[in-house]
Amino acid sequence: MSVISSFLKLPPGEKKIALESILWVIRIRIMLWIYPFPKVQSKVQEKVIKHDSTPGHVITMPRLKIIIVAASRYVPRATCLVQALAGYILFSKYGYSTSIKIGVLNENGEFEAHAWLEHGEKVVLGESEKNFTTILGID
Repeated sequence: MSVISSFLKLPPGEKKIALESILWVIRIRIMLWIYPFPKVQSKVQEKVIKHDSTPGHVITMPRLKIIIVAASRYVPRATCLVQALAGYILFSKYGYSTSIKIGVLNENGEFEAHAWLEHGEKVVLGESEKNFTTILGID
């Protein structure tokens, strides 16, 4: 099924959220190309603080996750960090309090880093089977 036909089959409210998701993923990706991470982090946190969340939950957390991940497939280098930052904004906008976690892992001399979103103690975006050690949490 093509991207356009999949988009057209979405309910009207989800079409809006899908467009917002792709725009946020693109915006965050560009910001990370241009600015150092602390500046991007600050801008993202400002955005979450400034906007009012949509009253009530117009979309479930699992559905929002699916939309963000799908949008990320169409943006070059939309890494876990890009998804976590965009997700942080979007989950907040739709009434869900999340925190960004950034972790590292050194297995067999291979260094890895990963970013994900948590709601409470549950991972809601960016699940991994690996046990990353959290080095930064952004609430």
